[in-house]
Amino acid sequence: MTHLDGCSEAWRQAFGQARIGLDDLSLVETHDCFTIAELMQYEAMGLARLGEGYRAIEEGWTEKDGKLPVNPSGGLKAKGHPIGATGVSMHIMASMQVRGDAGGMQVKDAKIAGVFNMGGAGVANYASVLEALR
Repeated sequence: MTHLDGCSEAWRQAFGQARIGLDDLSLVETHDCFTIAELMQYEAMGLARLGEGYRAIEEGWTEKDGKLPVNPSGGLKAKGHPIGATGVSMHIMASMQVRGDAGGMQVKDAKIAGVFNMGGAGVANYASVLEALR
């Protein structure tokens, strides 16, 4: 497996339904079950070209103050990868961000958050876009 087709499709549908693009996101909480999966998700969401997901890390794009902060919560591995609760946890973390309630994890001026969760080896794929009511 060299590409997460389901992840690409989930993001395409989420962006279409929300009428936004990747550049509109303030941050992403993504399913970082394995390092390679996270890098492949960067590629699938359009943050990096195929085979170049590593650049997002090397160039600091995914840092809290980077181009697109990813997993400012520490990611699901930092939570012990709670199978079944992973998606709920990522949505809670993203909602805290867009509400400005994320404390020390807060991304400055977070307005719109993306969440990507998957099951199996990319078999089940879910993308959400969250924005706080203002």
